[in-house]
Amino acid sequence: MVTMDDTPMTVTTTPSEVAMATTTHPEDAATHSTRWESPDQTFAKYILEKGKGIETPNLGATCVVQIIPLVSEGLEQGLVGYPMYEENEITLGEGDTEISAVLDACFETMQAAEVCEVEVAKETVGMGTGDELLRFQLELKEFTRREDPWHQGSDEILSIATHHKNKGTECFKAAKIRPAIRRYSRALKLLVLLGKDVPEDQKAAYINLRVACYQNLAACQIKLTQHDFVIKNCSKALLLDSGLVKALYRRGCSYTAVNEFEKARQDLQRALDIEPANKATIEQLKVLEKKSKAQDEKYAKAMAKMFGGPAK
Repeated sequence: MVTMDDTPMTVTTTPSEVAMATTTHPEDAATHSTRWESPDQTFAKYILEKGKGIETPNLGATCVVQIIPLVSEGLEQGLVGYPMYEENEITLGEGDTEISAVLDACFETMQAAEVCEVEVAKETVGMGTGDELLRFQLELKEFTRREDPWHQGSDEILSIATHHKNKGTECFKAAKIRPAIRRYSRALKLLVLLGKDVPEDQKAAYINLRVACYQNLAACQIKLTQHDFVIKNCSKALLLDSGLVKALYRRGCSYTAVNEFEKARQDLQRALDIEPANKATIEQLKVLEKKSKAQDEKYAKAMAKMFGGPAK
């Protein structure tokens, strides 16, 4: 465990600190705190007290923290994902909210005993538009890193991946689509890392888990109308099992949405061949034919207009 007492008093400069630009804190010009903006620009932090050592927590790390909202209007634990005000032990990545994802990313840049103020645009976490900010004071008192996955055995990797998949399903059922996507994506990253090193007696579980994550990820993405991603993830699932009716159906829906009508027809007909009484597939085929007919008529009118023929 890394604590404020376990590390030397000499502060070592880290690569992230090299990138920091010293600036005056907008709320308190006397602090002269150091400002750092995340590479993806989702948050900025102002270091109020530097931490000790060079190690930082990672996803899955157990951390003793204090989270104090500085703009508390409209905030509750259900939105933040972690307990606020009091000192608490949390596991990074287990908050499952848009705000907790930003706090996780910030904690992953902090050293033991560091205190900072973090700013995030409300728009980033789906709480508004424009330049309004949420602000938190964070203190990372101590932490224990989770062992890096490349040092873990296949049993542990499969167990953690299954945990993320199950949590993703909980999020999906609660209509928390983006947190669900994060969970399924984490599971797949672990499974891809495991790759060819899967013991023979675990291959079936490994393949089933990958298939479930690809299909569930596509189910989330279709709700966000991310049709290119739906097509890619359904295709990956179908490479592992060509008879997946849900993957064929979802890919067929997304092909329909992007006007790839022939590909959509092939997928939906294949799904119907496997499950002839599947009502969702039957209805989607009707949607496909209606949309395809409408496009044909539109093209016919455009061609007639272009070449001077009668427009019907």
